[in-house]
Amino acid sequence: MLKALVVDDEYLVRMGIRETIDWASHGIEIIGEADNGADGLSLAMQHKPDVIVTDIRMPYMNGIEFIEKIKENRLNAGIIVLSGYDEFQYAQAAIRHGASSYLLKPVDTDELAASVRAIGLEAQARMRDRDYYGQLKSELPAISRQFWLDLLHGRIRQEEEIAGKRQLLGLDMRPGYITAVVLEPKDKTASPSASGSALIEESTVGADLKAHSLHTEAVVPSGPGQWTVVLKVTDEWNETLGRIRAFGYGLASRAKQAGEPELALGIGRPATKLAELNASYGSAVEAVQKAATSIGGVWYAEDADEMATRREIRGALAYIRRHYAESITVEKVAAEVFVSPTHLMHLFRKELNKTFYECLTECRIEEAKLMLRDPRYRVYEVSDRVGFGDAKYFSQIFKKMTGMTPSEYARTEG
Repeated sequence: MLKALVVDDEYLVRMGIRETIDWASHGIEIIGEADNGADGLSLAMQHKPDVIVTDIRMPYMNGIEFIEKIKENRLNAGIIVLSGYDEFQYAQAAIRHGASSYLLKPVDTDELAASVRAIGLEAQARMRDRDYYGQLKSELPAISRQFWLDLLHGRIRQEEEIAGKRQLLGLDMRPGYITAVVLEPKDKTASPSASGSALIEESTVGADLKAHSLHTEAVVPSGPGQWTVVLKVTDEWNETLGRIRAFGYGLASRAKQAGEPELALGIGRPATKLAELNASYGSAVEAVQKAATSIGGVWYAEDADEMATRREIRGALAYIRRHYAESITVEKVAAEVFVSPTHLMHLFRKELNKTFYECLTECRIEEAKLMLRDPRYRVYEVSDRVGFGDAKYFSQIFKKMTGMTPSEYARTEG
């Protein structure tokens, strides 16, 4: 049954509304009445009526103020304003402030009963919609997670079904490459669940990926002891691949420094559409198994087992990720991977198309981005902690590589 509240300072008007209409026959209950807006608001807050019938001119709080208060308190009631001919401008103002309708005095009882019922049903429909969409919103994270798991494991492959679910979830519909990146402990017996690591959590990993300028579509637990990151490839693939490697080396390094189980990261082959994400995930699973036995703990599906140069580069990058805050030289790193400094610099140029020191600087800048997001750190502290020392030089390099000064980056991303 619909609930209605009557607010009017004239007793005879209230009595006429209450007594001259058989409200029950219309499926309506008058749950209360008030002779001023203040008391009417209290009753509305208490009973949550579907419809409020109110006069435009009342003591303590006029009809306009009363309507504003109803809206401020997010009450769902439809509002019918009663007005005389000389109050027409007030009635128009009431409509602008959120009233559903207005009726001229003297009120026709049949018209009033029909209006109360119609507006009350509209209010109930709005409430049902609000409840439905509220529940849907609360369930969207779980629905989204299941959608990505279904894609990764190949449970949905039809383009039409995928497109429909993407639209429902509000996901980016533009074409482009996408890839799966699998994370798991190197030794699963030491950590039965990857979620046991504080570093492998959706919020933590998401912030780290953003700091490496990687566009994350999803971070989901995809199996026992395993998480999968789904990345949208927004740049040239080799450039994106380099940033994914840097992310992986950094995550593995921090896990080791934190005394947590060593992490492995497998990078899948990029897919051109979501229906192919299962294949990317499969190649990432194979890659993470190889990563678990590699020096740096990071492996791309196309990496060749027999390529010694790749292993040397991975070892050098892993060393950089562990010791970026120290005074690092190419001679020191070359000794760690058992090659000459000249050969190591040649390998960096050949395999990464970058110099050794460019890679070192990029690593330090990426770590600086993470620290600058934390308001506890000053720019000079970040400069020192990531191995620059000279804050002025650090600021110059940071702006050259990011287009912003460290302070600007901290204000924008912090």
